[in-house]
Amino acid sequence: MAERAALIEELSGDGFTLNAGGSLANTLAGCAVLGSAPSSQPPLRVGLGGCVGDDHLGSFFRTQLDKAGVDWITAAAPGTGTGTVIVLTTEDAQRSFLSYPGTSDAIAICAATEDAIRSSRVLVIEGYLWEMPGAGTSIMRAIEIAHEAGTVVALTMADASVVLRHRDAMLAALRCADLLFTNAAEAAALLGADAPAQDAALQLGCLCPVAVVTDGSKGSYITALGQLHVIPPHWAVHGPVDTCGAGDAYAAGVLYGYLSGFDVRQMGEFAAHTAAQVISHHGPELTHAHAEVLVAAHTRQPISL
Repeated sequence: MAERAALIEELSGDGFTLNAGGSLANTLAGCAVLGSAPSSQPPLRVGLGGCVGDDHLGSFFRTQLDKAGVDWITAAAPGTGTGTVIVLTTEDAQRSFLSYPGTSDAIAICAATEDAIRSSRVLVIEGYLWEMPGAGTSIMRAIEIAHEAGTVVALTMADASVVLRHRDAMLAALRCADLLFTNAAEAAALLGADAPAQDAALQLGCLCPVAVVTDGSKGSYITALGQLHVIPPHWAVHGPVDTCGAGDAYAAGVLYGYLSGFDVRQMGEFAAHTAAQVISHHGPELTHAHAEVLVAAHTRQPISL
């Protein structure tokens, strides 16, 4: 915590911006923005349940997610601090991170969370949760509730280092899931061996019905019910500026496409376009203007700006 405070003090006023983010938050915010676009039919309702503190950073985080259209499922626990990630980005869009997990309590399934799972079409479980006390038991309980309700279960793998620390637990959850989001490095860690992203997608597709493996500038691969779909990358006019949030935006595009009735290839292509829009500017946010252009283009409806 002291290291975080010192770095923020050093960066203050020198190209330093504060954003409400985090992998799952980025994805859900992106999905909510896409789902609120005028061309989106029907509109989507998106909710987040997580460990956000009751400090000033927590209030800022909640306010920003509220603006994106994300509903809150759980309340902040009194006396807790909000986790942060400081992202240092070079001119060629390379990144380094300093993470602070915050002081939130152990993960638990409360009544509000259970009700939300039962009333949702998709439950998305963030891989970073496995780093928190009691997460393994709570995650499997959430999956059980989802299965009882007929809710689709989607998993993200968070980061290759997280996968290496919790591989067995993640594999157990994956075998109970319907949809997996991972990048090439995370896929290799999950499989326990290096493999081309395309091969990794095929192997992971044997563990759950739909497996997504993104591979940066090489594009992405989706295995659905045993069939591999190769999705080429898409580049915005001005090219990448900040790759932070690219995978999160891709996941938002896939989820939006699924909930809107796209087929597998349409989901992948829409996700690639969504990620390209996000990395064309600093920060992981998808703007409402970009969301409307994306949704209108892929639903073949007129764009109103």
